[in-house]
Amino acid sequence: RYPIEILRLRFRGSTAEVNEFIKLECEEEYHGVYGQQSLLQCNVKAVENVTILTVTWKRVEADPLLLEFHKDTSNLTPGFKFAEPSWNKDNMNVSLLLTKTKMADKGVYECMVTTDRGDDTATTSLSVTAKYITPTMSSIPETNIKENTDVTIFCNSTGGQQTGLIWWFDQDGYNWTHRAELVAKETDDGLFSLSSKFTVQKATSSYTNYTCKVLNSNGAEEGVASFVIQLAPQVSGTCCHGIQKLFDVSPVVVIGSLVIGLLAALLIFKRRSLRTSSHLQLRPGQDKLHME
Repeated sequence: RYPIEILRLRFRGSTAEVNEFIKLECEEEYHGVYGQQSLLQCNVKAVENVTILTVTWKRVEADPLLLEFHKDTSNLTPGFKFAEPSWNKDNMNVSLLLTKTKMADKGVYECMVTTDRGDDTATTSLSVTAKYITPTMSSIPETNIKENTDVTIFCNSTGGQQTGLIWWFDQDGYNWTHRAELVAKETDDGLFSLSSKFTVQKATSSYTNYTCKVLNSNGAEEGVASFVIQLAPQVSGTCCHGIQKLFDVSPVVVIGSLVIGLLAALLIFKRRSLRTSSHLQLRPGQDKLHME
């Protein structure tokens, strides 16, 4: 029925086997990332033009079909579709696209294609990894913090595939992780969330910048964020500082200063009185001399 060059014979023992007229080729393994698209690429190879009649995709561990094309009609499970946006029965690219990969999507997938010249089935596996998102940071107190006040800084991240770590650094690069507290929890989607807090004791304007780094279970960095402690602005000017210093002086010192001031004023007043009396006593003689 077909040209001889199309038929290739393979011999196993005493049995001859004829290859399929069409061949469905898929990669053995794909690696997906949680929350992103994953592509399971499969292509139909044929010796001449064929028309696709049926395409089905399913996960071997589950019964329901994820994608089905039959009699010019497509049935798609939400989150799964043909990789080619305008796919049709003449398109040999039957790749499956997962629009938003979940941890539950990992496993072995089976694709089956039926054409007007024959059919074939192939499998491929999907592994899924998840990375922690960029961490967020906050503090208590939040703003307008007085100097020499203890400040607690928080660092939070989610989305890790396994329990991770959070490391803390100051602006000079010193590692303060040994002074921090870390809590890791598994979320409903099978991932992990990390929450760490670090208390800066007696925060000053000299050290306001702190950084937290999120590491996965293998110690690889997956996210980093920085935070600046919002200290209250310092009061400028010298008048107010002078008044404050006056109130800070000991009451005994203030009273002593007042007493000394009163004694000095009395002494000056007494000296002026003596000078006035002396001038009055000399004045009659001076007048008489002036008349002569």
